[in-house]
Amino acid sequence: MQIPQTPFYKRSAFIYLSIACAALIFTGIAAMFHNNQPGSKIKNFPDQLVTHDVPPGGNKAVLTLEDGKTITLNEVPNGKLADQSGVEVTKTGHGELTFHKEADIPVQTGVMNTIATPNGGTYQLTLPDGSRVWLNAASKLSFPTSFYGMKERRVTLSGEAYFEIVSDGARAFKVMTNRGEVHVNEAHFNINGYLDETWAKVTLFKGSAKVGLTTSQPVTLVPGQQAIVNQGTIQLLNIDLADVLAWKNGIFVFKEAPLESIMKEISRWYDVDVVYMNIDKNKLYTATAPCAENVSTVLKQLELSGGVHFQIEEGRILATGL
Repeated sequence: MQIPQTPFYKRSAFIYLSIACAALIFTGIAAMFHNNQPGSKIKNFPDQLVTHDVPPGGNKAVLTLEDGKTITLNEVPNGKLADQSGVEVTKTGHGELTFHKEADIPVQTGVMNTIATPNGGTYQLTLPDGSRVWLNAASKLSFPTSFYGMKERRVTLSGEAYFEIVSDGARAFKVMTNRGEVHVNEAHFNINGYLDETWAKVTLFKGSAKVGLTTSQPVTLVPGQQAIVNQGTIQLLNIDLADVLAWKNGIFVFKEAPLESIMKEISRWYDVDVVYMNIDKNKLYTATAPCAENVSTVLKQLELSGGVHFQIEEGRILATGL
């Protein structure tokens, strides 16, 4: 009997979480050591940091139905939310939404919905074909209530999402973004395509995927590859899958990442603005921390890399060079 093997990226996520917890302990010890050293440039956070500390995000999203009705999902109880042309919309709990065809009721095609997460929000949904989607903060997905009668299963994404797409015979699943298109049949993949970035990244975990532009032939990905779409070109890289999926597993993982890129991610998750003062936004930093911690914990981890000090004010973070 063969023992099922846990996917590498899931095992790596557990390892990262362990590292992140250990890093929090190290942060406290290191901070005390540095702050007690004569002439140390790393100072204790002021009392104002505690006063204005920002809690982490959670399961928050707004569902907009075809008729324009909006449902704030984190403010309604679990259970049936709506009937849409033969499809039952249900909130199942734990930040999850499902769409299920009701028996013996004809399904009307072309009925579209949109689910949007705010800054500081994530949500999970099961599409009408059984495919699952996890939305990251500040993301939006538009999709039909049912794929019945359609030649292909098509959705539109802005922001970041992880997809687990089930096979539906010969019907492909297509994700449209502002940078290009992703075609799959049965695959697990992540798309990072925020509108305030000049690029989009498509990372394949399982199956096969084609990434295309309107001006060129699509390229085919194999598991472990990432396609970066930027200014009309597509670049393929072999990457660490666990790093890409860290957000879904509740972990911040920054490896030699520019400060501006890091702070964009922090800004989306904690719903704060960032102000830079006398600091190089392109300087690279490395840090790991749980997403479930207050923002001060994440910022302390970054401070240990050196060259930056953070101060939390109401609704914003000041990043100052040292």
